[in-house]
Amino acid sequence: MAQAVEDWYKQMPIITRSYVTAAVVTTIGCSLDIISPSNLYLNPKLVMKNYEFWRLVTNFLYFRKMGKFPSGC
Repeated sequence: MAQAVEDWYKQMPIITRSYVTAAVVTTIGCSLDIISPSNLYLNPKLVMKNYEFWRLVTNFLYFRKMGKFPSGC
């Protein structure tokens, strides 16, 4: 099973693989409180005034903290 996942991951195009890896790392980092979600959201004022250019990219990488399914699932 692990070999199948590794093969699937290695067969992805490099851009897709990079995006999936960055999204998983960002989501896990937020779930473990290593990264704060408030540092990831897109705020145009902070981008222009404080030069926080990472916000242009990171808002596409974070989905939500991992945890229990919402009620109703």
